[in-house]
Amino acid sequence: MKIKGALLLLLLLVSAAKVSYGQIEYPEDKVSWKFTVEQDGEDAYIVGTITMVEHWHVYAANLPEGAFSIPTEISLDPNKSYKAIGGVREPKPIFKHDELAGEDLYYHSNTVILKRKIKVLSEKDFTINGSFSFQTCDDDHCLPPHSADFTVNVKGVEPKEEVPEDLFENAKGDEVTDAEGNVFVKVNDKWHQVPEGNSKEFYKKYVELAGRDEK
Repeated sequence: MKIKGALLLLLLLVSAAKVSYGQIEYPEDKVSWKFTVEQDGEDAYIVGTITMVEHWHVYAANLPEGAFSIPTEISLDPNKSYKAIGGVREPKPIFKHDELAGEDLYYHSNTVILKRKIKVLSEKDFTINGSFSFQTCDDDHCLPPHSADFTVNVKGVEPKEEVPEDLFENAKGDEVTDAEGNVFVKVNDKWHQVPEGNSKEFYKKYVELAGRDEK
């Protein structure tokens, strides 16, 4: 009987250990991320695709002044190959007032796309090292803040050829072609060179949409 009692106690202890281990939660089990680059010449975006499991969220990157929540951040290690322009760009976050904490919460759930804009300064291809940090929560509790490193590859850009100053002054309408056959279109009072392989109509629409994203 003593042996059976000892075995039963051992089984209970093992079961308790398994339950305890199963309750351990890690931020990286609730949130996954992937970083890529969207590039159009010297203008590029570092793009983070952030996905959360059901019922979990991360806080917005741009929180109101005085907020107690920990903002989601994308930090880029500076180098001479690029220049960062502005902070994290994000879609409109979900808003919820927490009655218990007496705080307004701004957060993202499911999948969200976050971006950092850069201007490429290098003629050679290069890499950018960065870090992604966040705190994830559900309706009951939050896990400790987490940070992870990432690396993305960016293509270098050849210097732009100088355009004659009078080219646009003498232009009629919103399209002009220089002596080398390069085509330029005017969108929102600015001239843009149409990349090789793109139609004027397509590139006008592309620039218009990009301009809306800038706001």
